[in-house]
Amino acid sequence: MSQIRLLVLSPLLGILAVFPAMAQSGAHLAKSSSDSADYPVLNTPYSAKRRFISYTKKADGTLTREESGGSEARDSQGRTFRAGERHWTYSDGNKSILKSEMLYQIDDPVANTETKWDSSTKEAKIIHSSQSDLKQDALEAACLCDEQGTTDSGAGVHKLGMRTIRGVVAEGTRSSYTVPIGRDQNDKPYVVVHESWYSPKLKIVILETNDDPSSGSSRNELLDIIMGEPDPAQYRPPTDYIIRDVHLP
Repeated sequence: MSQIRLLVLSPLLGILAVFPAMAQSGAHLAKSSSDSADYPVLNTPYSAKRRFISYTKKADGTLTREESGGSEARDSQGRTFRAGERHWTYSDGNKSILKSEMLYQIDDPVANTETKWDSSTKEAKIIHSSQSDLKQDALEAACLCDEQGTTDSGAGVHKLGMRTIRGVVAEGTRSSYTVPIGRDQNDKPYVVVHESWYSPKLKIVILETNDDPSSGSSRNELLDIIMGEPDPAQYRPPTDYIIRDVHLP
């Protein structure tokens, strides 16, 4: 029987829900900041590449490394572009085959649309929504965790101060919690640590890491950050794609 394994980079691809993809066990902060990001984010254009690296621990204790790439951008009017790479392998008998595709998503608060397409088909879907629907989706996707403290489970959130990453000033937050003996069939307690570096200026996460001794670690980061208006061609599907319009009630 064929077996399929997927690896998706989607720090806002719905996966593109911040097409991050830190989906490792443990705490996940979409961002950490004392400033709540408005929707849309205006007059702060940028473009960048995104890289997601994960190390997964096997049953025998060895680690496997997987990497995905992508890109993202935002213009002065708040339109955002996300492109993420998806890999999957399937085994047929003794043969292992690697496949991949790119996933794309554009959120346009000016036209109140969300556009999605991929590299495997020749079709793009444009979803038309009301402005209130788009804003509510953005608010629900955000996780603002900027208070220090602990919970009954022993989880703690701590501010790490400011540092410059890839030429951008970012605010760091570290959250951690202890997994007690026996919860995951572990014979001793261990600590899961999640770290997030958020840019108050750009209102995006620059770097995110997750370290879980039982399952592995991951690193989600922006590279080659460029301030300024992105290429307008990023904000439309390829010209040879069929366009499907979907109007939400």
